[in-house]
Amino acid sequence: MAGSDRADDGGDDADAGDEQWRFGVNEVGEDGVVESERPEPSPLEPGSPSSENVVFFVAGVALAVGVFALLLVG
Repeated sequence: MAGSDRADDGGDDADAGDEQWRFGVNEVGEDGVVESERPEPSPLEPGSPSSENVVFFVAGVALAVGVFALLLVG
């Protein structure tokens, strides 16, 4: 497996072009994302919640309160 190590690579081979790094160190940001590929964040817009979302939220809160009540009382 020593033949596949990059450290053992002699350097400038003609078919080594596919194995070279795609980006340089100066093209990559601190978090490892290429600067040109960073997506633009979409702005958050306020809206009114749908009735289905409200029902599931209220059911989740009721379930959580019920579980805490059973743990504290029971």
